[in-house]
Amino acid sequence: MVGIPTGAKTGFFALDVDVKEGKTGDINLAALEAEHVQLPQTAIIQTATGGFHYLFRHVDGLTTATGGLPEHIDIRAQGGYIIGAGSTFPDGRRYKYLGGTSAEFIAAIGSIAEPPAWLIDVIRTPRHGAVSGSFAAMPRNDSVSAAEVEELLSYISPDCAYQDWLSVLMAVHEELGDGGLAIADAWSAGGSKYRKGDVFRRWKTFKPGGGVGMGSLTVLARDGGADLSGIARRHRGCERDGTRSIDAEKLSAFVARGLAKNQHDASARVGTLPSSRSEAAQASGSSEPANDNTPPAPSKFSIFDWPSSRFVGEPPVVKELVEGTIPQAVPGMIAAMGDTGKSYAALELHRRVSFGSSAFDSPIFGGRVLATGTSVLVTSEDDSGEVHRRLAALDRHEHRLTDGQKLLVVPLPSAGGPRAFWREDKKLGLIETDDWKRLCDELVSIEDLRLVTLDPLASFAHVQINEDPAAGAFVCASLGALAAQTRASVLVLHHMKKVAKPIESLADAREAIRGSTALVDGLRLAYALWPAEEKRGRAICKDLGVEYAANKVVFGGVVKANGAARRIVSTYVRNDFGLLVDRTVGIGASGLPQDDLLEQLVAAIAAAAEAGQPLTKTGATGLFENRERLGEGLSQLSRHKIEGLAQRLVDSQRVVKCLAGGTTPKWLDVPTGRFAMGLGEFRKGMARG
Repeated sequence: MVGIPTGAKTGFFALDVDVKEGKTGDINLAALEAEHVQLPQTAIIQTATGGFHYLFRHVDGLTTATGGLPEHIDIRAQGGYIIGAGSTFPDGRRYKYLGGTSAEFIAAIGSIAEPPAWLIDVIRTPRHGAVSGSFAAMPRNDSVSAAEVEELLSYISPDCAYQDWLSVLMAVHEELGDGGLAIADAWSAGGSKYRKGDVFRRWKTFKPGGGVGMGSLTVLARDGGADLSGIARRHRGCERDGTRSIDAEKLSAFVARGLAKNQHDASARVGTLPSSRSEAAQASGSSEPANDNTPPAPSKFSIFDWPSSRFVGEPPVVKELVEGTIPQAVPGMIAAMGDTGKSYAALELHRRVSFGSSAFDSPIFGGRVLATGTSVLVTSEDDSGEVHRRLAALDRHEHRLTDGQKLLVVPLPSAGGPRAFWREDKKLGLIETDDWKRLCDELVSIEDLRLVTLDPLASFAHVQINEDPAAGAFVCASLGALAAQTRASVLVLHHMKKVAKPIESLADAREAIRGSTALVDGLRLAYALWPAEEKRGRAICKDLGVEYAANKVVFGGVVKANGAARRIVSTYVRNDFGLLVDRTVGIGASGLPQDDLLEQLVAAIAAAAEAGQPLTKTGATGLFENRERLGEGLSQLSRHKIEGLAQRLVDSQRVVKCLAGGTTPKWLDVPTGRFAMGLGEFRKGMARG
């Protein structure tokens, strides 16, 4: 698949006509041509799903905004991409140039036609609705009066779902500005769940251009029985229905001409076109609103709106809170056995996020802290005295005196007592509590929020998270929604159960996390901490020259991640005031179990291949010859040991040998890596012997 950027860089844009699964882009294009004049001859690509890309010379100012184009017709201009002719899907479907071969397509790009003036006018005209005549809310092209907003609100119940309630407030703010606060508060006061001050607290977090406006308000009012056209006539002297008015007889003629034209064109260009297309069933009607405590139901989607051709160009960069282990904007968990120091370590993570890190700081939770901003930690176990003592030990430069608002620590035992954020109601089932909603409202108002931690999860979840998968999934969904809304990492601290045998691997550690599998599976990340057994702990302390004590040495690592993560076991040793300090660097390989060495070797092989510098098992590019690239622990092993570990990985197919420019498979990569898939490219200057 080859993606070609559109716009000024390549000198053309594409008119994208979609016909897959009953879509009527070809018919709507025929209607446009009948209304104006026929499109000029130009280069055309037939897509793998039967649609067409009409290419025209670039016009300054065009982006991917469709303007007044009817439904199922888009443009790909500045900032967009198309798939090049000759690209092929695995099932054999191809993108075809209708004027010849792929090579002829490339030659034709320089001689594509100028777009007709009428087409540019349509693209630059704001859309007023689809040719199909379906309902479309009136765009905000003229002023909206307070009286009109009030009449629309009279059709919306203030006891609606929380997300709808929030959308109403945002819409009123967008349309009326600060003058709408009294109207919004009066509307909300008519509900049974009204609390004085709730509207104002949300209102002050809104900003103009938030994306929710009159369209959302009219849809909710329509669902409540409002006559939108009548309301619009009374207040504006216009119809609320903004769809294009087209005579039914004329529309039928357009459709007939469109079908005939496309049948003829398809026969001439590509041989055949199906004589009939399947019509997608479209069910209409509104569902029962969810209760106020239930997270909003997922919006409808169509699989055909998400072809892989949307995912071209440079992919978005994954932003990380902690390098290699904790991404930003995801819900996650730090799980640990009792007396391992997880709460103290979490507070240190918050300190670094809020006040910054030193170049001399050791890694924390497996990596360096990359993001800085405001962080919020809510603890139900430590009182203000304990928090004070810990901050005094951690924040030795007293940044909290000048930047105290960057690190917010709430010790619930000293702030009114524990709170339930999730509980089970006899009538409503699993619900989010008002305390949780108030907390979320305050968190959303923090512009540079980077990290939120709840310690421990069990104190806030008054539901059966350890036994009931539905409860675990409900809590995880709630945490995920907060992470998505704030773009912060939202972590919960959780407990691990005692195990009969010592934990020997990351897989063992994951199995030891308390609760149903839904709890771990529902979060994007899980990092585990567990104490070393006495024998290994003593050996590590001896290596480091420190005195051994029970729970002095703790291991930690990522046991679940939805994306790429550094899956190695780190070794932590408590310092003089009890903080876990990463001492992995410098500890001999004897301190690492066999499974951890294998995990580390897999990570090193994958990283080398991804960087375009793959390794081989032996030789000049072999693992032992390049052992300094393998990291501490592995780099100290003998040739026999390193190559033996590599052979174990190959035998278990966790690592594969790949071809890359030669005749013998020898380059090592993980099965999902670029070299394993035949897509790897050597970095310039890389030895290939």
